[in-house]
Amino acid sequence: MQAKRSSAVRPFPLAALRWALLLTAITSLPLASPAFGQADKKAGKTEKKEKVIPKPEEYFLPTGDGLQLAVTYYPGPTYPDTTDRQIIPVVLLHMWKQSRSDYKDLAPFLQRLGYAVIVPDLRGHGDSMHVKGARKEETINAEKMSPQQFLLMVGEDMKAVKQFLLDRNNAGELNIDKLCVVGAEMGASVALNFALADAVEQDRNPVLDPEHEYKLGRFVKALVLLSPERTFHAMSVVPALKHPAVQRDISVLILVGKQDGKAVEEVKPIYNLLAKYHPEPVGESKNDKRTLVFEKLDTSLQGTNLLDPKFKVQNTIAEFLQHRLVKSEESKSWTWRERKQPYQ
Repeated sequence: MQAKRSSAVRPFPLAALRWALLLTAITSLPLASPAFGQADKKAGKTEKKEKVIPKPEEYFLPTGDGLQLAVTYYPGPTYPDTTDRQIIPVVLLHMWKQSRSDYKDLAPFLQRLGYAVIVPDLRGHGDSMHVKGARKEETINAEKMSPQQFLLMVGEDMKAVKQFLLDRNNAGELNIDKLCVVGAEMGASVALNFALADAVEQDRNPVLDPEHEYKLGRFVKALVLLSPERTFHAMSVVPALKHPAVQRDISVLILVGKQDGKAVEEVKPIYNLLAKYHPEPVGESKNDKRTLVFEKLDTSLQGTNLLDPKFKVQNTIAEFLQHRLVKSEESKSWTWRERKQPYQ
């Protein structure tokens, strides 16, 4: 409360007036004012930091058989001078005879939403054709690949991608225990078979660790399958769909163009097998609880062609990831941990 002013007018001594003016001049100097420094410090505390969207990074990851696997990595957004261990990693896998450029729009879109995204050229595709250490110049071409080379997309290429993400996890840059894999046609077969390999690796884990520091697999928590097929060359998805960890514990989004009857017929058995273990949820927060989503788009297009902006598939994928990896009750237990390797 302000003090009331006296109604009586009193004369102000001239000497006192001079001292008052001098004191006012001194204390008004910016460098001598304690209030100036405090205000600046306070402003610094309230200054809002904006998220930094890192530039894409290009790498060649060596595989066990000498292939130089080309990948583009979009690190998750962070605030200046900080890291975010809870950033969710997403792997994007292209179609046959295509390349990582299939995802030139989806990858930065997901990155801006807060995800860390890695997009490889699978062997025989794009820039992943060269084998290092061969006696002569050796290349792998998609059109001439043997069935064994397709299997090595899972056994070697995805193994290298997984190790890359494990290293980033242990550096505190992301949380590999919320891994999502997106695959289109051939890439969908690789995604499902990688989910199987990831589950089996944990099944064979030699270290019994209740705290899961030595967890080796079962990192895949979500799959997005664009026009999946039951078999692509040597890669059948049936063994993956028969493994309990894949058929029950992984959330799946399936998208297909319904005007292509053959593509729809390929998808139906995959969906029907999964539907047995993913009942339709009831009650509140249905979207957060729904672990299997099947959408037929009104088009004959398939695979990464479904990413045409008019179908709004980018938003469908983003919503699915948000519900299952961010908002769901299960996701709260998938917290970051350093993942140590046995015998190291």
